[in-house]
Amino acid sequence: MRSITLTVAAITALLFASVAPSVSGLQAKIRTGKQGVLTRLERVAELIAAEDLRRAETELNSLLEANPRDPNALNLMGVIRAKENRTNEAENFFKQSLAASPRFASAHVNLGLLYLSNERAEEAVGEFEEALGVEPRRRDAQSNLVAASRRLAAAAFAGGDHEKALEHLLRAKRVTPTDPDVLFEFSMVALSMSLYEDAAQSLVAALEKRPDEPTFIYGLARTRLALGNAPEAERLFRRYLELRPGDASGHYGLGHVLMNLKRDAEAARSFKRSLELRPQQTESPYQLGLIAYNAGDIDAAAGWFEKVLARHEDHAGALLAMGQVYFNRKQYDLARVNLEKALALQPAVPKAHYQLGLTYARLGNKELAAQQMETAAKLEREQKDQGRIVLRVLESAPAPDSPQPPVPPKP
Repeated sequence: MRSITLTVAAITALLFASVAPSVSGLQAKIRTGKQGVLTRLERVAELIAAEDLRRAETELNSLLEANPRDPNALNLMGVIRAKENRTNEAENFFKQSLAASPRFASAHVNLGLLYLSNERAEEAVGEFEEALGVEPRRRDAQSNLVAASRRLAAAAFAGGDHEKALEHLLRAKRVTPTDPDVLFEFSMVALSMSLYEDAAQSLVAALEKRPDEPTFIYGLARTRLALGNAPEAERLFRRYLELRPGDASGHYGLGHVLMNLKRDAEAARSFKRSLELRPQQTESPYQLGLIAYNAGDIDAAAGWFEKVLARHEDHAGALLAMGQVYFNRKQYDLARVNLEKALALQPAVPKAHYQLGLTYARLGNKELAAQQMETAAKLEREQKDQGRIVLRVLESAPAPDSPQPPVPPKP
């Protein structure tokens, strides 16, 4: 006994559903003597596949006159309505099919695809999960559950809800634990939440599937640097630049690692190369200013920071740096103005509070100076305590049987 199958394009023309009336339901009809129903349903499926929707509907109406609650016929009628873009009617037919047979996996998948094509991804996820509860190895339910979860994750991440994005991607990972795209997207969200070990683990797994994928290598380089492994980060950034030698972000990332390794001359070359490739950026000039400042060349540093602020007047790092420049030049009022602007943008930077405290002291305001020093000390203690916490995602839910940017930030 063969099942009825056909491929039906979703309204978006991007997703596809396998429409398969349940084999057990058709067998039950044969045992009760209704042998002709199977042949007629097969004929309907063939008509739908051939885009002969009018004749398919005529045949289904005849079947539904005889049995208005036939879940297979109702499901196929829903497919016809979906192909006609009559989505409300399609939804109603799929729901009628499920009312007649709640464990009809194909109707759950089709309803989920209908929801997904109408930007109702949360509801789609529920239908795909219902289908997998009936048929745990059903591939179309798995693939579309992953697609819906990734869509929801992207929307949540774009809206700033990184925890919700992580939740959606954890669901996708449980369904397809080795999908490199899911692993990469999960790692980028984890990295944004300082879940560095989780990010690294997922990126290593993704690279096992695609060893030369530049975005995976870039992501792992960033993660290794965040974990304090600068030599490994350097190796990965150099590998990335072998694959994408003209990428400004790669040269910027390598420069950042080299600064971390106290190799400022090499770092400066990388930042300058990044700047050549993307002249409109602000981050490489900012880093070049820091290198010059650390080398004691205050005038050169000021020149770089002024370039940054000319392009981005609210660059908190450059404002803090210019505050330090003016302090060194004994221009304390200008130092105060820049430091106060920096703290208005980023109030949790201990160094800025400390520098502003020194500036207030030079201006003769001891009370404000003491307040800033106290705030700086408090923030340093809090950040040290946070640095001792190793964050990991607890994945306690069992994975079902299994058989997808965020993109790296640019300078």
